[in-house]
Amino acid sequence: MKKLIFGCLSLWFSSVLCAGEVISIVSPEKKTEIQVNVGQSLTYEVKFAGKTVLRPSALGLQFQEQAPYGTMEVLDVTTRTVDERWTNRLSKKSEYRDYCTETTLALREKSAPKRALTLVFRAYDDGLAFRYVLPQQEGGSDFVLTEDGTQFAFAGDWNVWASDHEKFNTSQEKEFPKGKLSEIGKDACVICPLVVEFEGGYAAITEAELTSWAGMQFAAAETANTLRLRLTPRADGNGCVVGKMPAQSPWRILLLGEKPIDLINNSGIILNVSTPCQIADTSWIQPGASSWDWWTASNQVLNTETFQNRVDLAAKMGWKYTTLDDPWYKNSMFQRKEGQVVDTTAGNGNIDLDKAFAYAKEKGIGIILWLHYKDLNTCGREKTFAAYEKWGAAGVKIDFMDSDCQEMVDWIAETTQLGAKHHLLVNFHGMYKPTGLERAWPNQITREGILGNEYGKWSTRVTSRHCATLPFTRFLCGPGDFTPGGFLNAQPEKFRTQSPAMEQGTRAHALALCLITDSPLLTLCDDAKHYENQPGAAFLRGIPSVWEDTCALDGAIGEFLVLARRSGTTFYVSAITNEDPRTLQLSLDFLEEGKTYTAEIYQDVPESAEEATEIRVKSRTVQKGEVLEVPMVRNGGWNAVFHQ
Repeated sequence: MKKLIFGCLSLWFSSVLCAGEVISIVSPEKKTEIQVNVGQSLTYEVKFAGKTVLRPSALGLQFQEQAPYGTMEVLDVTTRTVDERWTNRLSKKSEYRDYCTETTLALREKSAPKRALTLVFRAYDDGLAFRYVLPQQEGGSDFVLTEDGTQFAFAGDWNVWASDHEKFNTSQEKEFPKGKLSEIGKDACVICPLVVEFEGGYAAITEAELTSWAGMQFAAAETANTLRLRLTPRADGNGCVVGKMPAQSPWRILLLGEKPIDLINNSGIILNVSTPCQIADTSWIQPGASSWDWWTASNQVLNTETFQNRVDLAAKMGWKYTTLDDPWYKNSMFQRKEGQVVDTTAGNGNIDLDKAFAYAKEKGIGIILWLHYKDLNTCGREKTFAAYEKWGAAGVKIDFMDSDCQEMVDWIAETTQLGAKHHLLVNFHGMYKPTGLERAWPNQITREGILGNEYGKWSTRVTSRHCATLPFTRFLCGPGDFTPGGFLNAQPEKFRTQSPAMEQGTRAHALALCLITDSPLLTLCDDAKHYENQPGAAFLRGIPSVWEDTCALDGAIGEFLVLARRSGTTFYVSAITNEDPRTLQLSLDFLEEGKTYTAEIYQDVPESAEEATEIRVKSRTVQKGEVLEVPMVRNGGWNAVFHQ
């Protein structure tokens, strides 16, 4: 038996598709087709470009201590075409089009007590979204959700890129290895996004508008090639979601494309279905790059002078911020001894904070302050944020939440809104994947939830294959604070975990990661002395962190990627490859017709492939329609800036 349970009650349906009413939902250009069957069972199925992606797949919610639900009937079906445009100056493109067919199904149990459920589906030409809406019910509004019965019944044992964390409540920092659907276990905790190569295309499953709900993971269902949705349990042990009706679940998202790069070039479904901006005046929210003091040597020496050096680096490179990491405040989580009291509003004595803030202000550099979330709770969010606003801090970097349970999801929302009240940017680390919060609250400018470059400090896990996988997996969800930009570059066999930290791959690969990374707050990791007079450093000077437009031109998951971006009239193109050398052809069709551009090119040096710090910088004039050769050595990259 499969369960469909609803608001303070349980809905049980047979796993066999029974005859019922069928509702078809088709995207505006008829690329995506959804079919919903309502009767003794409640299922949906999906086709894309004429190919079956999902066979009939169960829908449903299960609630605590409630009776089974009976056969459902359709009370009302409302369909409309959504066609809206909106702008976003803090993203990988400046304009989004929300263009879809939206169908709302009002359902009710046929027999007493005739309980109601609403489903909302959106069919886009490059994907779909659906959610559960829990209307007000007779007999009470409180509910405890114990399970989400949504399933994804794929039509074959297809290739999948899945990151199984094996338990709930993690920092979601792990690789996305390639495997088969059949290899996912019944007790798995595969995080979003989960990417599938189906017959005729690619699909990525994730969620959006995660608000006062539990985050979702995936595991194998009883039926072959079928995934079931798993919700993170509440910290207090009371089910997964506690709430009052009316209520609504997050959107369940399927991004669809015929090629891997189509997933990257998606129309923006996650943001489109998310709540519009809730901040009246966002002029104080400024994107930009940041220097950082922790990556190279873990702040073994952190004082006023070393901090000022990071400010100087940011000012010299045309970056907007510097990030002051642990340990800077009094008795922080990793520094205090027994009996000592933490104070997030006072320095630890190593840095003269008054002098530090005055110096940064003089140089025009904003300061992002690191905090452990438990220390923030101990001292109080309001007290701490009010102090930082008074100091003139630009934002906070909050770490180690490591959960997407409902209580933590609520804490994240409250903290973000409090940050907005005090004009603070928020960069969450130790954090789950993005779900569109950055549209409603754009001061939540970036987040981690990614196996980032910091892992090179203690492991060999940040490989070129991992880097070539992330744009097709984790970055589909939204911004990621990957912290690229290491200039102590080495091929894998020469790479060492050391202090100061090294980075696997060539110098051209390291530069490309700074462009391929989606993050309006682009944290660049290395020390000033490693950038000083180094070939390639000019590429990072004034590098944008948001864009008018972004387009993946070519790529394969885990293999390579070529990505083009536009800032004003200037175009940037970066390419990366995995452990295999390759030469690609780059058509310059993206340039403006009739204009002549100067291309500044930063590329690998084939004859010095083993010396990963070698890079060749050259310049040439080009026009639209020309084709450039893009040579990359193993673990290498290629970059170009096209100026008019």
